[in-house]
Amino acid sequence: MNEQLANTIRSQLSGGESYDHFSPSSLNIPIPKYIISYVCSTQAMRRQNKVGYKAHSGNLVGNVSQRLLSKYIFKAAEKEEVKPELFDKIFEHELSIINKNEPKDERDEQCRIDMIPSCKASIEQTLKLVKEVFGDEPLTSERYVHVTPPGLILDILGRIDFESLENSSENSSKNSSENKKGKFLELKSKPINFRKNKNGMGQIIQKLPTSIEDCEETYLKQVAFYWKATGKKAYLGYVNQEEYKIFEPEDDRLEYYYHQLVNKAFTIQNLLEVSKGDARQMVKLVEAPDLKNFYYSDLTEEQVDIAKELWGI
Repeated sequence: MNEQLANTIRSQLSGGESYDHFSPSSLNIPIPKYIISYVCSTQAMRRQNKVGYKAHSGNLVGNVSQRLLSKYIFKAAEKEEVKPELFDKIFEHELSIINKNEPKDERDEQCRIDMIPSCKASIEQTLKLVKEVFGDEPLTSERYVHVTPPGLILDILGRIDFESLENSSENSSKNSSENKKGKFLELKSKPINFRKNKNGMGQIIQKLPTSIEDCEETYLKQVAFYWKATGKKAYLGYVNQEEYKIFEPEDDRLEYYYHQLVNKAFTIQNLLEVSKGDARQMVKLVEAPDLKNFYYSDLTEEQVDIAKELWGI
């Protein structure tokens, strides 16, 4: 693709605001959802997406754990040292940030309250999981990494959950070959499920995978991306309120899933190239979205109207 067309396409993404990268998460959604969210919607519109309690639960578990365990947390390119604080203080601070977001509905509002004990228990499991992977190594969180496959006009960009601190004299195990290479961990928490029953709202604990073959492909693609971007030893960790699981995907598996992720990026790029970044032309080449599917459940009314207009549904 020539650079002039590439620049034209970039300038039309994100609702005309311009956009310069993919992410592992944006490449793990259906292509119609990508068109709605990243071609037609501005950043402000995406920030209005109606996120349910499960996503907030995952963020709460991850953010609190990072502040409890990491020496540094990146905010964009800036690395900030984490000040030691008590669990309850950190938890309440992170919960207050989440509660600034409107619940999806009354049920979601109640689930957000009822999830708190489960979140706290899942954090305790996370502390044990991270300790098993890294030992006493100093850690960083949220560092941006990227790869730019040849021929792709957008970088693939993502942030790492937990990562061993590179070239640190604080690393007491620095003589081991594994620690010289470094490690990273992608953390996935399985939030509590709530189901209505005759006594009100029942709770169901989600089971964790028992083998690497049971792990979700979307998660393995994310891990594969970070592996390719860092060259570090890859770990995928799961937690719920009762236990944790750690998986170490082998290189062949990671290579396979990395190529699956890149292939999706090129598929989207091909659509962008043929349509010259015009969403009205892109939708002629892509099946209409099933707006009842859970992938589309976070769309705002404005985004639903955009989808209906584009596909004539």
